[in-house]
Amino acid sequence: MKTNLKVLLTICCLGQLMAFASCKKNSVTIDNEEETVVSKTTPTSVTFKGVTYNVGDTVYGYKNYIKLVVGDNNAPLILGVPHDGLNTGSPVIPETGDTGRDLNTKLLAKSIASAFKNDTGMQPWMIINEIGRKRVDPNTYPSDVPSRYTDPEAVNTYNSYHELLLFARTTVAAGTAGTQGALFLDIHGHAHQYDGSHTEQYTSTTTGNTLQSAFIDQTEVGYGLSNFSLEKDNTYLNALADSSSIRNIALAHPSTSFSQLIRGTYSFGALLEGQSVHAVPGNIMQILERNATLFGTVSGKPDRRPYFNGGYCTRKYGTINKGSTTGFNDNIAAIQIETPGITVRNNASIIAISGPRIKKAVINYLNYWYGYTFTNTY
Repeated sequence: MKTNLKVLLTICCLGQLMAFASCKKNSVTIDNEEETVVSKTTPTSVTFKGVTYNVGDTVYGYKNYIKLVVGDNNAPLILGVPHDGLNTGSPVIPETGDTGRDLNTKLLAKSIASAFKNDTGMQPWMIINEIGRKRVDPNTYPSDVPSRYTDPEAVNTYNSYHELLLFARTTVAAGTAGTQGALFLDIHGHAHQYDGSHTEQYTSTTTGNTLQSAFIDQTEVGYGLSNFSLEKDNTYLNALADSSSIRNIALAHPSTSFSQLIRGTYSFGALLEGQSVHAVPGNIMQILERNATLFGTVSGKPDRRPYFNGGYCTRKYGTINKGSTTGFNDNIAAIQIETPGITVRNNASIIAISGPRIKKAVINYLNYWYGYTFTNTY
């Protein structure tokens, strides 16, 4: 071995002096001896409106009403919390809606984010609206904004949410370009109930006991597909990939029928089911069935299982390319989850269990459909 021919390869990391730069040490062998080099990995900071933010920092939007937790640039997960705000604004933003708060969805998102970071080492991005939903709902379609929000404070808050969400999505799209891709998970809560005084059994998340409730224990997985289509068979559903917020996954897996992405063994709903989170559509509850006993009647006929199919944010920030609201032509899918209180988010004790369960389904989804190899502990 000729030691005088050895070359020391060192690239200095500039740290915080350079936005979008970071480094880690790797080992290589030269002349059968190990030398240490420093190579670039993912960026550790981003710049928004001239200000540099590091991973874990919070970017505050209009009057601090909107918050964006900065994630790693190549973290394949963005979490949305549009409906758990309590603030009224100053001056007070008038109420223009009548739909209540999605209780504890912010705490649920934080639980998912923490569990995800523990397994992957990556901080996911998270956007939060702190203004009450009746005053500003980020899921409002743009065409409805002029008539619904005549107060400039509401308009500025609405615009700020979408400005920061777009910034997060754009950053993640660049950070995962040419790689596996990412998921935008929009987190909501529902209070769907059985008809009349009817109750059904469910299993307590915290004790495992069997209980009765009028509330429906189901997490509704929304892809922007109509409720009508989810009553139909697989042949009908297979033609709807372009109308879904996960179109990019369908394009990346042309040999897999689209219905399998919605109802199959590795659909997001099925992966939730595998973690004891009842989901629809999934591999167990594959369709939105009609049942007069459970859901009542409409025009004398059995009504359909209640279900939210995904709002504006899911459609806009996913990959739909057919319909009145279209998304992006890239590799970031969007899924809306409407979670029940009784088994997912009613209190901190339930969330301490349900958050890691949902995280596990997320990582299984990313690993299976996007080819990641993340560790996935409970």
